[in-house]
Amino acid sequence: MPSSAAPAAGPRTSRAALAALAAALAGGCAVGPNYRAPDARALTPATYPAADAALSSAAPLERWWSAFGDPLLAELVERALAGNPDLASAEARVQQARALARVAGAAFYPEVEASARTSQDKLSLNSETLSLIPYTPATTQFHDYRVGFDAAWEIDLAGRTRREVEAAVARLDSTAESRNDARLVVAAEVADSYVQYRVAAERLELARARLASLAETRRLVALSFAAGVASEADLKAAEAERQGAAGAIPPLEAAVQSATFALAALTGAPLESLAPRLATPGAIPAVPSTTPVGLPSELLRRRPDVRHAERELAAATADVGSAVAAQFPRLTLIGDFGWDSVNTGTLTSAASRYWSYGPQLTVPLFEGGRLRGQVEAAQAARDAALASYRASVLRAFSDTESSIVRYAAERRRESELDAAAASRDASLALERQRYEAGDASKIDVLAAERLANQAADQRAASAGQLAQDYIALGKALGGGWQGTAP
Repeated sequence: MPSSAAPAAGPRTSRAALAALAAALAGGCAVGPNYRAPDARALTPATYPAADAALSSAAPLERWWSAFGDPLLAELVERALAGNPDLASAEARVQQARALARVAGAAFYPEVEASARTSQDKLSLNSETLSLIPYTPATTQFHDYRVGFDAAWEIDLAGRTRREVEAAVARLDSTAESRNDARLVVAAEVADSYVQYRVAAERLELARARLASLAETRRLVALSFAAGVASEADLKAAEAERQGAAGAIPPLEAAVQSATFALAALTGAPLESLAPRLATPGAIPAVPSTTPVGLPSELLRRRPDVRHAERELAAATADVGSAVAAQFPRLTLIGDFGWDSVNTGTLTSAASRYWSYGPQLTVPLFEGGRLRGQVEAAQAARDAALASYRASVLRAFSDTESSIVRYAAERRRESELDAAAASRDASLALERQRYEAGDASKIDVLAAERLANQAADQRAASAGQLAQDYIALGKALGGGWQGTAP
């Protein structure tokens, strides 16, 4: 009687069993350390330095430059963010990291290759293949035709592939944060250059007015000297002041041009179209009356450089797991299938078919310390990444605290200079009244105008410094890039 046992497993049922085994093995655990984000609470200050009432604990603006209320500045920043070459390079690196993450993930899947070849072969009669047979073959020269498929699938027993994918994804995130940090830097550079332009333009206008006042004073002193009322020393002193005022103009003109060139380079705008737009009269950007700085506990989530360092630490930790997994056995399912014949007419026949499949286990026995060295190197790299992360956290709070202190101090300075400028304007008005009443000379009025001009120049420099301190504060606070995806 025929046996009642189950029929022998054929190629199809065996392949299904191997696939089930592979799926079961893929669910194993990954060796090496599992990553946990470091706790930075010990490095986080409870509060920011005491500052004036203009700073609030509300969340910082996503686009801090919009608080200036300057449409041209906002346009230049957005244009730079869209077309700056450095940002284009940073975006390309993100695309590269994304592709490398896909490459790492491809290791989870089988690799299948098709091949076809034809060759002219000549066998040696003295080779072990023919010399031991008792007869001489009819021919030892022939064509060979071969078409087939090769497949290999490594089962991730120790989690090496999972760790490599984990590292690649973390590096993708890290690269994206580097791009975000580059965006923040470019936005700050555009805003800073724009402020420099406005400050230099306003101070240049004041310097030219001061030069005109001193030229008029010199003319009046010359008339007095000719009339014998003023001395030659008075005339030379007036001329020296005029020349000194004239010497202050070229550096300001150069500052205006330099800021224009910087903005053109940052935004990619043609110089011939940008310069006329900047030359349109405009005020130095004014900072908002209230500036939100958030809480220290929120800073690390906003700073792209800190998030970059944290993601690099995650990648370095995954590299340790990958290095540890390399010390474990590796199981690969391999197989090939195809047709091989010396005659094209019989290539696709059943007799020309060949196939083989089965598992292959590779166990590292002796590597001369290479694998252990790789683990130690990965661990050292992780320790370095942890130190870099801590340094970035400390630097973030140092930048922010210093920016807050400078910003608050400049606000107080600006308040004093506003009062001084108002006093100078009042003094000038009184001096003009005295001149109209015949109690003061035109030279006295010009001197009062120059004092008011000097106060206005100090006020312009302070307004520019305050705007630059606000920009530095916005940069230190992270600029609100936390929502930007890789």
